[in-house]
Amino acid sequence: MFERTPTVRRLSHRKRWTYILPVVVFIYVICYIDRTNISFALPHLKTDMHLTGAQQGLASGIFFWGYLLLQIPGGYIAERWSARQWIAILMVLWSVAAMASGLTHSVGQLLLARFLLGVAEGGVQPALMATIRAWFPFAERGRAFAIFKLYTPIAAIVAAPFSGVILTYLDWRWMFVIQGGAPLVVGLFAWLAVVRDTPAKAGWLSQVEREYIESARVREGEQLQPRGTFKAAFTSKIVWQFALIYTLTQMGLLGLTLWMPSVLRKAFHTDLTVGLVAILPQLAAGAAIILVGRSADRRGGHIAHMSVVLAAASLILAGASLVSAQQKWLVLLAMILGTAASIAWYGPFWATVTKLTPVAAAGAGMGLINGVGNLGSFFGPYIGGWLSDLSGGGYALTQVFFGVVFGVAALLVLTLRRRLHAATLTQPMLPPRPITVDNKDFQ
Repeated sequence: MFERTPTVRRLSHRKRWTYILPVVVFIYVICYIDRTNISFALPHLKTDMHLTGAQQGLASGIFFWGYLLLQIPGGYIAERWSARQWIAILMVLWSVAAMASGLTHSVGQLLLARFLLGVAEGGVQPALMATIRAWFPFAERGRAFAIFKLYTPIAAIVAAPFSGVILTYLDWRWMFVIQGGAPLVVGLFAWLAVVRDTPAKAGWLSQVEREYIESARVREGEQLQPRGTFKAAFTSKIVWQFALIYTLTQMGLLGLTLWMPSVLRKAFHTDLTVGLVAILPQLAAGAAIILVGRSADRRGGHIAHMSVVLAAASLILAGASLVSAQQKWLVLLAMILGTAASIAWYGPFWATVTKLTPVAAAGAGMGLINGVGNLGSFFGPYIGGWLSDLSGGGYALTQVFFGVVFGVAALLVLTLRRRLHAATLTQPMLPPRPITVDNKDFQ
């Protein structure tokens, strides 16, 4: 039996959790704000550029078509070349495209800028995931990916007031320029100063810490320098199963987005009250993400955690169809629980992806899963709108459908249980042998 080394573990964990993850989260918060800030600008764009409803929808949605282009190449390049340098290049490109949105004077120019923004941002997430995979063993990835997913509630809380202040005192052009310049001015500096592709290249780690991180991954059966291929990603059945699960969860998340805000406004009436209570679901989501990711790592039940959370999301979304705007506290409770359950599965999911995806498909596979999965965000609104029309303009049928979607995702997750158990059984998640060093290594 191997002995634990508390001092080494604490030192190793503190450096990874406080150096790598804060920068990763910060970068993707900026990324997410630049992706969604057009929703705040649309009323002004409608007036200044005379956009039709269709053009507004296209300006919002064209981002996702560009976003698909670099998903698979993004993960592949990060793994085969350098995630650090690749993301630095993409940050410059996305910053330029984001700021260019504020300099447009026609619909065509706006669409081009938003499309290019999607292209640049598309390669970022799979590259960031490859970075997390390189720095955290499987036994800790549930927490690591959960912390990464905090970008969703953080961006949701920050984006509205940040954009509102700029729009109040300046205009929509300055909003795009200021928010687009953030990754170039702050994010790029932080990224290049702190992050390295592997622990072996990080000067701020001691030799003991490097050996701990890398030996833990080796003992779990992972290659420190995987060499993936596009073919391996496209031909892997498990990769496509993960992609299907992720697509369904993104569609289910749309069920929450379609129904909750409108009913919340009807229930609480004033914009100020709605703005205040809307923060609560995001805070609950942040707490749920961390708690579920931490519990999955400590208890080892990644599949159980995912299936329970997705089943809860299914019941909440389907049950929400029975809640009326007059039951305002039930509306708020449903929104809090629904928001938390709809994204709390994220940490265990991506930890499982990195464990079960074949080594040859690792980088490109994560990009394929994320890219295909985001199609759920594109098609979800169309399905939801069609069901709403079918039911006479209500959201009850839409909510039931998206609840069922989450339920199907939960069932698909359960089919992975034996496979993950076999993978962790044959490659036990044990800590490395204790390393005896002089005390000065810990100072």
